[in-house]
Formats: sequence, structure tokens, C-alpha cells
Amino acid sequence: MRYALRFVLAILLLVGCGAAYEQLSERRDRTRIPQIGQSIAIGPRALNIFCSGEGTPSVIFDSGGGMPGFSWAATQREVSTFTRACWYDRAGYGWSDPAPAPHTSADAARDLHALLNAAHIPAPYVLVGHSIGGLNVRVYAGMFRQDVAGVVLIDASHEDVDQRIPRGRPRIRLPAPFRPVFEMWMATLRQTGVLRLMANGSLTNEPQPVSLSAMEWRTIQQLATLANAVQASATEWFQRSAEQAREAGGLGDRPLLVLTAGRVTGRDAAADEDHRAWIQLQAEMVRLSARGRQVIVANSGHLMPFDSPEAIVVAIRDAVTDFRGTLAERSR
Repeated sequence: MRYALRFVLAILLLVGCGAAYEQLSERRDRTRIPQIGQSIAIGPRALNIFCSGEGTPSVIFDSGGGMPGFSWAATQREVSTFTRACWYDRAGYGWSDPAPAPHTSADAARDLHALLNAAHIPAPYVLVGHSIGGLNVRVYAGMFRQDVAGVVLIDASHEDVDQRIPRGRPRIRLPAPFRPVFEMWMATLRQTGVLRLMANGSLTNEPQPVSLSAMEWRTIQQLATLANAVQASATEWFQRSAEQAREAGGLGDRPLLVLTAGRVTGRDAAADEDHRAWIQLQAEMVRLSARGRQVIVANSGHLMPFDSPEAIVVAIRDAVTDFRGTLAERSR
């Protein structure tokens, strides 16, 4: 009995130390990572958004899983020379407040719509989505079709990827009834500092992109390791988001550019086979629009905003120019 009591007390001590460590770390985060952007209230929560440049349509960036909005810094810098460009932090990422879990693409789309309205950033928008952000912008385009001038998908997730490439990136797959338990567990891990410790290696093995300064890259790495961001990434419900993207339907005749990473990750036959399947899935998304087009970015891996921001800028410029040309024709 005495040993059991000691064990329980030791566990409670560890939990208490972990919780204190997390609270101190969160206070330190607020001073060591000054906010970039502004917090805009959407109901009881606030989301962070940063815009630069002028012109219409506005370009809106949605990041991949685990990545803060500031990941788009290099791309935004160039896009802002020819139109307004805005990135934002999804709920729980960067400087945005967390949202109740689970979080799906439909939740992200509603948040973004409320944010753009509250920030007085008028439509139309060219939506740019990387990885799971691609599902988000497709769902946004389905929910708020009249606001969308065009879409650019950056090595975006496909709704059938788990079935078609089962060897792909590991993903937490849980039946719906088990998700509340998982989300409660993730919240506990965050509050006790465990998630922060688990995330300390995030992006540290990636070389600094040539398009970013050392300070910008360090900020992105720091933001990616925040406990809130790790929790937000883990509780984004991919399976439900994939269903929502399928239900969102197509884009009509709006311009769509599908940028696909051309660099194979891995050096064996299985990696080559998976990459061919990935390129095929990407090609299928072109059919979402009567004016869809795929571009294979040969020198880029999945982290295209870091590897090849210049390719993204070209695609965005094409979508913006296309929209402006169509607008000019209609005004004649």
C-alpha cells in the first residue's frame, strides 16, 4: 500500500511539474515570439491575420497541417507586389485562439469567412491551400461560391489519399465515437507540457529556405513547436474534412491551378510507386474546374512554400490575371 501511495504521489508530482513547465513556457512564448499580424474577434475567439499589398482579387493563404500562417512569408512578399495578399493562423495555430475540437475543413471555412468579414477584406478571393489547407479552400469555395475568383492548390490533400496510397504519411484514424476521448487526452498532454516536449524536433531537420531570412525561419520553427499548434494539428479531423471536400463539388469555370511536388521522397521502388499515385490523384483534382491545369514543380518536395515559393507566385499571378481579364471583358 505504501509503495502504491508513493507511486501515485510521484505521478502527481510529475503532472504538477509538467503543468508548471507548460504555463511558464506559454508566458515565455508571448515575449520571445512577438505577434505578426492582428487579432480579429470572431465571436468569443480571435484569429490572427496579416495582409500586405493592394489590389483585387485578394489572395488568401491557408497553410498545411502543423504549419503557421507565417509559413507563407516568402510567397506573400512577392504576391503583395501585384495584389493584396493575406495569410492567417487557423484556430490554435500561431497567434490564433484555439477552437473546440474536433476541427474540420467546414469549421475552418466558417472561421475564415467570419474573419475576412470582420477584418473588412472584401471578396473576391483567390484561395491558396497547401496540403490539408487544400481541403479547407475547396470546402470554402463550396460554401461561399460567390466569393471565390480562383483556387490554387499546393500539393494539396486528396479526399481518397488514404485509400489510394495506404503507405503514405501516417495519420491518426479514429472512429467518430473515440474522438472525444482522444481530444481530451491531447488536451491533457498539452496542459502537462508533454506535447511541447514531443514537438521540439519539428522542422529542425529542414534546412533554412533560401527565400527566408534566418529570423523568419526561426520564427516559423518556433511557432510550429507551440503546444497549441501541435494539439490543433492532431485534432484536425482529416477523414471528415475529406468527406466535406467531396461534398463541396466542383468550381465551375473558375481558374484552378494544381501545383504538384515533382521530387520523390524516398529512394526505393515503393516510394516511386506512391509518388506516381500521388501525381495521378493531383491530376484528378484538375477536373474540379472547366479551367483546371496541373503544374509539376520538379525541384520541390511536399513543403513547396519553402522549396519553391517562386512557382506558387507564378500560379497565383496567372489566377489573378485570369480573373482581371475576365472582369475587364464583362465591363466592356
